[in-house]
Amino acid sequence: MKTKSFLQFVGPSVALMVLLLAVPLATTFYLSVRNCSLEMEMVKIEESTPFGLKETLTQRAKLDGSGKAIQNCSFVGLDYYKKVLGLDASAATVVDQPDGPKGTAVDDKAGNEFLGALKFTMVYTFVTLPFVLGIGFLLALAVNNVTQNLKGFIISASLLPFIITPVVAALSIKWLFRDNGLVPYLLSNVGIQVFWMAQAWSARVLIIVYGIWHVVPFAFIVLYAGLQSVPQDSLEAATIDGASRWQKLRYVTLPHLAPLLLFITLIHLMDAYRVFEPVLVLTQGAFTTSVQYLTYHILLNENNPYKASAAAVLTLIGIVFLLIPLLVKTWREQKRGY
Repeated sequence: MKTKSFLQFVGPSVALMVLLLAVPLATTFYLSVRNCSLEMEMVKIEESTPFGLKETLTQRAKLDGSGKAIQNCSFVGLDYYKKVLGLDASAATVVDQPDGPKGTAVDDKAGNEFLGALKFTMVYTFVTLPFVLGIGFLLALAVNNVTQNLKGFIISASLLPFIITPVVAALSIKWLFRDNGLVPYLLSNVGIQVFWMAQAWSARVLIIVYGIWHVVPFAFIVLYAGLQSVPQDSLEAATIDGASRWQKLRYVTLPHLAPLLLFITLIHLMDAYRVFEPVLVLTQGAFTTSVQYLTYHILLNENNPYKASAAAVLTLIGIVFLLIPLLVKTWREQKRGY
């Protein structure tokens, strides 16, 4: 293919990726290493009261000649990254340790929050992954073996959790497991009473259940499509050679689906590491949090877009580290021509 034809072919896609991905990422990184604050001034305000005029001093943003607020911006480097990670020495609390020297500096709350969010995010990611792959594969096998008349209905019903928006899906889980919901009512009839929204362990279990329920349909439909392309001649040859159903599944079907399993793993790792909606809807960060929710929390409560940008960049770095082993494996296999 000529260079001109190649550029015309990939040019629109590259332009869209730069516009929708590269520019926002560069802007986010730019904000994460800067800090801007309004230049304030003290002014006198005269207020009319029943007892006459009253002068009060108040603080307001200083305005330039065009009436815009004056901002002082400076380069802060990795300061906000250190604050998010709890590594900022100026933010550390100095306490007297009972078994150590006096005046020992310990990490502030920010470090504990980030480590806690990272821990749960990793647990959520790696606990949901095998269930997504396993249940999705079993569903694909089951649907592939049912009659043609039932396949359309089962596929449509199975895709519903994946089609609805994440917030609505999380609300569905919340309504089912709230104190007066259907699941607690059924469990109470057999003598089991669990307050799912009032305990940390149960809230985390609900978030994991949401992750499995919401993503399994994606794995199912991808693997079901892959089963349609399994070479029938290989299956027939294995049958003639006396292979059992399990052997045909292990040595013919699974190797054929391996690239699809890797694809589902890549997509799920990226999505699971950015888990946000179930944490917001089910717990509001009360019992557990995630690295994506931590960015929202910083922006909402601290009103600091620069620190939130640093948290967002750290989230992206975490996704990259998760994907590196799988991407390297895929690259090596493609290089060998598999």
